[in-house]
Amino acid sequence: MEPNLPPGLDEYEMHWFHRRDFLLQQGYRLRPKFDPDFASRYHVLDETALDELRAGFYRHTIMDAVRMTDGAKVMLKLVYTSLHPHEVEIAQLFSSPLHLGHPRNHCIPLLDLLQEPEDPDIQIMVMPLLVSFQEPLFETVGELVDCWRQIFEGMQYMHENFVAHRDCTLLNILQDPILLYPEGFHPVQTLMDPAYKHLSRPITRTECWPRYYIIDFGLSRRYDPAQGSPMEDVIRGADRSPPEHIGAAYDLPCNPFPTDIYFLGNLLKEEFVYKGFPRASHDRLWLYRPLRFLRPLIKDMTRKNPARRPTIGEVVERFEKITRKLSSEHLRKPGQRIHRRDRKVQLVRQNKNISNGAPALPPYTPPTIVPLSPEMRVFYTQKRTNHEGAAIGQMLRVVDGAQKWCRDTLRRIVVNN
Repeated sequence: MEPNLPPGLDEYEMHWFHRRDFLLQQGYRLRPKFDPDFASRYHVLDETALDELRAGFYRHTIMDAVRMTDGAKVMLKLVYTSLHPHEVEIAQLFSSPLHLGHPRNHCIPLLDLLQEPEDPDIQIMVMPLLVSFQEPLFETVGELVDCWRQIFEGMQYMHENFVAHRDCTLLNILQDPILLYPEGFHPVQTLMDPAYKHLSRPITRTECWPRYYIIDFGLSRRYDPAQGSPMEDVIRGADRSPPEHIGAAYDLPCNPFPTDIYFLGNLLKEEFVYKGFPRASHDRLWLYRPLRFLRPLIKDMTRKNPARRPTIGEVVERFEKITRKLSSEHLRKPGQRIHRRDRKVQLVRQNKNISNGAPALPPYTPPTIVPLSPEMRVFYTQKRTNHEGAAIGQMLRVVDGAQKWCRDTLRRIVVNN
């Protein structure tokens, strides 16, 4: 161990430890465990303090800090420009004066950009400290509708500016916690309070209606419509299930815009509508019933043929139409499957929100959807040669056969038991 190196740091945290003085000079302070003087206090810490010390992020490229000018909590991210040459550029695009204040822009703001002093390949992005969009659980259907309304319009804004995200999956959608956690939270373990001594106490989304953000532009690209439909080699992100990323299709270039549609539809499908049900049984009987109104949209967003998926503008339009029909009673139903014992707590909270006059959905003005020209529809949709289409068709028939076998086997097991 190096001299004066605080004990309890993981190997991936060493980079941040060695950059603590540079970050201080730039106006950002890391947590106390990165202070060399912290070593003298390590052996007298109680178990709670040791737990806080051990709390760390799941990857070495991100770290929380405090902006010294105003005490705001921020997130720092290392960007290796040789690996992700477009990430900073796209983050700067959506944080420019032209885009930053747009109500449909849900890209995480870039607050500051630092150049790593000892490695010209590394830049440090400074962004607001956000939290997972899934925590706490969605107490009502209305809360989930508001969340996905924002996600869809955020992706629509990116696509309107000719940017495909290419990795819009579970970990890359966050929410602003400022109003949701009025008593604060720990930057790593949001279930704990800032001191890591007690559980955090978030309020319901119905009481504050948080804003949701799309993050991580490491795989994102901006395209020029004048050059026609973009055809890119497959780059796999967190979700590796798109049909155009599997089997024979993996070696064929594809349009990334329909894949963004698949990612969002599959996320909504796997984490909400069908969460907790066997994957092979995704039919109309095996789903979370308060969200079954989303099934037709999800089915179209995850079609095996990318050219048959709706554009993001069509997704926004259809989502608005189907959610507009939901009654206030339906919007107050639990937004996710919850244990029976938690149902009473959910009812008490919602009755309180109703008595306080909190709406089941926040006020919203749907955007005007301008139909795409034939040229732009080609730009945003999949287009392959006949030879490529035949290869994909064969692959999809194999996948369909395997899925049918799984469904039939599961049904036989259920019947026999």
